[in-house]
Amino acid sequence: MPEKYQTLLTGGEKYAIFNYAVYSIIFREVTEMDIYDTPVFTSLVEISRLANTLQSVMDMGMDDITSRQWLPLMILGRCETPPNLNQLAEKCGITRQSAKQLVDKLSEKKLVSIQRADGDKRNISIVITQKGKDWGKVNLERNIGFVTELFGGIAQEDIKTFADVQQRLLEKLENIKEQMKDGG
Repeated sequence: MPEKYQTLLTGGEKYAIFNYAVYSIIFREVTEMDIYDTPVFTSLVEISRLANTLQSVMDMGMDDITSRQWLPLMILGRCETPPNLNQLAEKCGITRQSAKQLVDKLSEKKLVSIQRADGDKRNISIVITQKGKDWGKVNLERNIGFVTELFGGIAQEDIKTFADVQQRLLEKLENIKEQMKDGG
């Protein structure tokens, strides 16, 4: 029995064991393994598994680009004005360095182009090319089929709740990221 709890116990030896047993049931110490069994940690593990499995399945279904390359391509297709590299990285939830690597690969495939503004090498915009737009059109049916199969059989209300929780988690992660940048 932990020393810090011995002072809580009164009575003789036989009561001490009983009291500790009651204490263990009512005021059970939380061990590290108990914490990892909580819904919060289980959810975090499952979110990571979901992301990894989604990436793996998407990679199996695409021949010409990877699932990691798919995200910036889809985001660029939805942008009204071409983002710079930092903006694209932020929209994808990745570092600038990772975004640069993905953009370079997409550029090699002629799906995006890198446009420099005002002769400044650092000030670049990422633009989806006609080939990139065509890729989106050609693969639209397959993408719709995948999403339909993935979410098939799940109630719309559950999908909306899932999307809402994801959005709140993303907002919290952005706040945590800002705090960490500020040294907090």
